[in-house]
Amino acid sequence: MHEGHRGRMCGKLESEETLYDHELLEILLYNAYPRLNTNPIAHALLERFVTLSEVFAADINELASVDGVGASTARYIKTVGLCYKRISCSAEGAVVLKVYGDLVKFASIRLRGKSEEFLELYLTQKSGKVKRILSFTSEDINRVSVTAEKIVQAFAFAKPHGVVVAHNHLNGNAKPSQSDDVFTKQLQLICSMNGVDFVDHIIYAGQDNIYSYHSEGRLDIIKREVSLDKAIKWISYEKGL
Repeated sequence: MHEGHRGRMCGKLESEETLYDHELLEILLYNAYPRLNTNPIAHALLERFVTLSEVFAADINELASVDGVGASTARYIKTVGLCYKRISCSAEGAVVLKVYGDLVKFASIRLRGKSEEFLELYLTQKSGKVKRILSFTSEDINRVSVTAEKIVQAFAFAKPHGVVVAHNHLNGNAKPSQSDDVFTKQLQLICSMNGVDFVDHIIYAGQDNIYSYHSEGRLDIIKREVSLDKAIKWISYEKGL
C-alpha cells in the first residue's frame, strides 16, 4: 500500500502539481525512511513547529524529540534547513554575465589551462545570472562535439532566457573555423526554435587572444540569416504555400 501511495505522491511532485506542506515534508522524508509511512511523521512535525520554515529552523534535539523522528532524521532535516538558509540568505557565489567583460572573464577562468578542447554552454536568466553550465569534451585535443538533442533537452529542463557559448582553441589562434561557424548557425536555429536568446559565442585561445562573435558583429548577421521564421517561410515557399 505504501509503494502505491508513494508512487502517486512522487507523480504529483514530478508533474509539479500543488502540494501541501505536509505532503512536501512527507516526500522529503522518503529518503530517511525507505519503507515507512512518513505521513504521520510529517503531520507530527507540523503540529509541533506549525510551519515548514520552523521545522527546518528547529534545534536538532527538539526535532529528535518528535515522535517517529529520532537523531538521524533530525540531523537530515537540519542539514536540509541549513542548505535552504544558505541559498536564500546569500547571493555569494552567483555568476552574472551582463556585459562583454563579464563573459570574457568567466570564460577565461573556465577554459584557461585546459589540455583538450572544451565546449561550454552557460544558460542564463534574464538578469544574466547563470542557471546551468553544460560542459562537453571528447577527450581529444583537436575536437569536441555535442548533439542538438542534448542542447534541446537542457533548454527544456532549465528554461533559460539566454545562452552564452564558449570554447577553446589549443592552436593559439582564436579565429573561428568553418566548423565553428556551422555550429554557431545550428545553435542559433535551436535557440530560435526554443525562444532562447543567443547572447554570444566566445573562442578562447589565450588570455589576450579571445574572439567574440557578438563583438565582431557576426552573431547579428547569423541571427538575421538563421531563424525559425526564415525556416518556416522557406519551407512554405518550397511547398508552394
